Amino acid sequence: MRSVVQLMIHGLLLAALLAVTAEARSPAMPLDEGWQYRWGDSPIAANGVPEWTLDALESPNWSNIDFPSNPPDRASRQNAWFRTVLPEENWWDPVLYIYSVDLITEVYLDGERIYHYGTFDDQGHGRFVGWPWHMIPLPEGFGGKPIYFRVWSNYSDIGLWGEVTLTNRQDLILTQLSRSAESLVVSGFSLMIALLTLLFAGVDRRRSGFADISLFAFASGLMILSGSPASQLLWDQPLVWDYIGAGSYYCLPIAIALLLEQWLPMSRQSIVRCVWQLHLVYLVGALGFSALGLVNLSTTFPVFDVLLLGTLAVLFTVVARDIRRVTLEQRVLIAVFALYSILLIIDMAVAHSFLPWRLVPLSWGGLAFTIVATLVALQRYRQAQRDLIHLNESLERKVEERTRALEALSYEDTLTGLKNRRYFNEFYEREVAIAQRNNTPLSLIMADLDHFKAFNDRFGHEAGDKALQIVAEAIRRHFRETDIGCRYGGEEFVIILPGCRAEDTAKLTERLLADIRQTPVLHQGRNLGRLSLSAGIAAWPEHGGHPEELLTLADQALYRAKGLGRDRACLHAASTTIEREDG
Repeated sequence: MRSVVQLMIHGLLLAALLAVTAEARSPAMPLDEGWQYRWGDSPIAANGVPEWTLDALESPNWSNIDFPSNPPDRASRQNAWFRTVLPEENWWDPVLYIYSVDLITEVYLDGERIYHYGTFDDQGHGRFVGWPWHMIPLPEGFGGKPIYFRVWSNYSDIGLWGEVTLTNRQDLILTQLSRSAESLVVSGFSLMIALLTLLFAGVDRRRSGFADISLFAFASGLMILSGSPASQLLWDQPLVWDYIGAGSYYCLPIAIALLLEQWLPMSRQSIVRCVWQLHLVYLVGALGFSALGLVNLSTTFPVFDVLLLGTLAVLFTVVARDIRRVTLEQRVLIAVFALYSILLIIDMAVAHSFLPWRLVPLSWGGLAFTIVATLVALQRYRQAQRDLIHLNESLERKVEERTRALEALSYEDTLTGLKNRRYFNEFYEREVAIAQRNNTPLSLIMADLDHFKAFNDRFGHEAGDKALQIVAEAIRRHFRETDIGCRYGGEEFVIILPGCRAEDTAKLTERLLADIRQTPVLHQGRNLGRLSLSAGIAAWPEHGGHPEELLTLADQALYRAKGLGRDRACLHAASTTIEREDG
């Protein structure tokens, strides 16, 4: 409980800090005058530049418009161009901010495309890819120059929509975060409660509604998050966020109907069951048909709004008849849902122009629900305490058993930190199969520490362990994360290099050998001298008809390197010796 309260306090402090920061910043410059438009699409010159971007500002082909959206006499037109002259101002890291575009656009300045959202085909058409806000970087010297917007839309609206301003990148990002602060806090609370109630749902086997509360909280939190400007900063996938928002919105009546189904008398459950099943069919159908391209995702919202109004009327009629039979906590949840439903209805009326535009506090309705759901979850905590204790004891036993099992099956060499021979055998078998199946290169290095027995006898086993660790550290430095270095046994090492050919493997090997011969062994304050390695290299398909032969071929090349005087590497192909980089 204390951590939950602390998180809420931190979130509210973040919201307040962002709000204060937004007030302290210099205001952005709205571009709300001097716009022109032109219906149709521009011919493309041989150099790929649209010819209309070369028109003079006094060209009669362009008409004035108050705002670059929905020019008159559209009829069935789907292509339009808009332009305006950017102001002469000194900006640091300037960007052009657009609240939204219907539906896709390309932006040109000085005959060059500086931004695009969506893809135009050869006919100048495209497809819906979501409704994000846009941040268009502007190059140096943009002041006083015309900027052009190529737009395509088969939607009811065409052009830019909402706010169009000139600002700094940092200011825009801070503004969007400030605008999103409240939504992020409320969304975070909802998702946190969703996880909490989902945990209780897994513990409480009496089906007390935790799973349904969790579904409602998840849907409410994701809907608020997907609609906030910060969602695009978190993950720049506008169409995905639109699908998340639609799916979350369509889930709300499903969750509340599931809650009512288990709370109401048996005579009413069939009605409520039909309600959530109908909405489930609509959810799957609307998102499925939209994903298949059979319908536009935006057209599914008005139909759902009508369906939701009917659903709310049915649910509240059923609830009103049985309100005296439910518990106090259930009444509180129903009351909060009623408040949330009123806010949803007001928001729908604004969206469909039945009410003048205003900011509807949907996030506060979601916050009220999350707080009530938190209190319900905490009240049920005592009832689930025994089950949680037993579950924790069982999990601890399983963790101890798994830990012991993992220790017995460890794949790591404790001295060097490299993988051991057991791991090598399994990894090598897998990489051989992958190389064969995908016909990709595979290389292998066998390396042996020269005169290691004499070094051990002279300086002791602890010094020998230090020498092995130096080699292991060098292997980790010189090879890729995808390469696997193993201690094969004693002073012998093996390295697997998936996707690496013989030539590149040889270069890496020589660098490893050069590093070893230049690194002194420092042990207990003494310099014990330097080491050297001998190495053999084999690569598939260069050196063998089958990748399983690489281990044998690399071992043969290693013995060749030792026979030639050690401190060198040999390729298997005729056991060619690699010349040192230092000459």
